[in-house]
Amino acid sequence: MSKCIVAVCDVEDGYRCRFVAYLMERRAGEFVIHSFSDPGLFLEELKESAYDLVILGKGFSDVEETVKSQRLPLLLLKDMITKEDGGNAEQELPETISAFRYQSMEMILHEMQVLTGKVMEQNVRKSGTIPGMEVIGVCSPVRHEMQIPFSVVAAAFLAERRKVLYVNLMGYSGFPGLFGLEGEHDPGDIILRLRNGRLPPEVFWKSVYETDRLYYIPPFVNPENLHELTLEDYEAFLLYLDERTDFDIVFLDFGEGLSRFSGMLERCTSIYCLIRTGYFFDFQTEQFRSWLESEAGTEILDRLHFVELPFSARRIRGGKSVLRQLQWSEFGDYVRGCLTGAGYENM
Repeated sequence: MSKCIVAVCDVEDGYRCRFVAYLMERRAGEFVIHSFSDPGLFLEELKESAYDLVILGKGFSDVEETVKSQRLPLLLLKDMITKEDGGNAEQELPETISAFRYQSMEMILHEMQVLTGKVMEQNVRKSGTIPGMEVIGVCSPVRHEMQIPFSVVAAAFLAERRKVLYVNLMGYSGFPGLFGLEGEHDPGDIILRLRNGRLPPEVFWKSVYETDRLYYIPPFVNPENLHELTLEDYEAFLLYLDERTDFDIVFLDFGEGLSRFSGMLERCTSIYCLIRTGYFFDFQTEQFRSWLESEAGTEILDRLHFVELPFSARRIRGGKSVLRQLQWSEFGDYVRGCLTGAGYENM
């Protein structure tokens, strides 16, 4: 797959070098970076080179109009953002976005993905769809309190080696606050665009964020919207991911009340079913198993991994990265063992 060619322009050497180092460390497989500290040299290079994205920081305001005249996607890194700096990010074809230069690199990367979404999609189409994109589902007939921690930690482990998208389909999940994650958009705009038959890549990437190599789409803010999600919406979403993105794995956290839930589980290549053992819990698990077999057939049971999770949310503490806290704990070791046992070797 060809890479997006990005020009990073900033006269402040320390900032520019850290910026480029972050991209080379985290996104060497997606971006080719050209670094500039001199506006004149950049303008000369602009005459000869084609860029998929231009990032202008300190000392490069004089070349802004030249870049805009060439209709190049442009990210402006500013010391201060005003209402007038909103640009046209809400339009279907954003070409210029302004961002605060001292915010987290993950949020700046999010804006880069919005601007380069079309190029990324074209690259995927040129290389063909990804054979066998995995769809991993997680559910819990006993409503296990550690379902979200299990899913996010498992997805984060897989993201160490593969490109993973985590999607939470639960009401009142608390997901963003629990893990201290940012994100203004939820799946609503994606679903509406898919229903209308047109989802521009930059609209899709507005709703996709990243933390520690793991991509995620924040859950529905309004749980009533979640319950309006149909099987057709779900299938169109998976088809879009398979055909127009380069994600290797889609990790889905399923909640309750989803329409035609068995059909959604059927589209998963593997399903983790979190359970507890005991007289009361055994009845719930057996009822779930019987229902799923009657709805989807016995073949789906081969994709079902029952995981007895002997952990409690009472041990989770705030004050530091909850994700890292969970990863490097007994719980994280347990989750890694579950993945290895399911065939994910070399974890």
